[in-house]
Amino acid sequence: MLSVGVDLGGHTISAALVERKGETARMLSRADRETPGSRGLDEVVQIIAGMVDEVSQGRQISFVGIGIPGFLDKTRRKITRLTNFSGLENVYFLEHLAPALNRRGLSPLIGMENDANCSAVGEAFCGAAKGCRDFIVLTLGTGIGSGIFVNGGLLTGAHGMAGESGHMTISGKSDMSCGCGSAGHLETIASADYIERGARQEGLPPNFRLLWNMRDDKRADALISNALDALAGGIASLVVVLDPEKIILSGGMSKAEGLAEEVRARTLRWLPLPLREQLRIEASALGTEAALYGAASISMLER
Repeated sequence: MLSVGVDLGGHTISAALVERKGETARMLSRADRETPGSRGLDEVVQIIAGMVDEVSQGRQISFVGIGIPGFLDKTRRKITRLTNFSGLENVYFLEHLAPALNRRGLSPLIGMENDANCSAVGEAFCGAAKGCRDFIVLTLGTGIGSGIFVNGGLLTGAHGMAGESGHMTISGKSDMSCGCGSAGHLETIASADYIERGARQEGLPPNFRLLWNMRDDKRADALISNALDALAGGIASLVVVLDPEKIILSGGMSKAEGLAEEVRARTLRWLPLPLREQLRIEASALGTEAALYGAASISMLER
């Protein structure tokens, strides 16, 4: 079966042609484009349709899945909240994409899912969570997302919005506004965006990778340590509620050497004793490809 996975990012749009044979999957081709500055509906739709056509390489594809960095309705037809894109909220996105694909001679089934959920699906089918029934994927980058599997199935909740761990309330400070319209959430305290804003105020380079290698500077270390403490608290809360087999860290921050080990050490002190020895935290081996494999595979999910 040939399918295309698309990852719609705030800075980059990626698409990949994935071939699945039985339990194995491989990526046959990939394309990456800069997200248009306007981030408007028509331009995003045309870029995605063109990329699907490009990576398909004239082959007949059966499915196209899109990873969306925001809130979707339960039917997975409507984007309800997408803070970083203009004109894409309260939009039945697939109804705009289908005609654009048809004009290019493509008529696959299409679907969409939250991007962090796509990463979890990719890890389940092709990555570190293969064989696991209960696990959490945390995507750590500009914001914080998560995809959660419980008893072998993707957790979506009563209204289709479960798993938004980046919007767990960690701080009571109402001035720490979040792009979702609320405040005091995990991603306002522990994301790369938060760390880099703090670095700019301290006169440090606003780049997480550079800051990670500057831990001998007390200012850089304080910024990162405070963020990781908040992240550890959030993970501990997830663990006591869900009791996962493992937690997989993905996204740009997860590439920092030793991050998974440090986060685990910081999380342990928040956990009840019986859960401490069970805690497994590791970095994704698939990296950004997890979301692409997952988006290409969402048609295989049992809803």
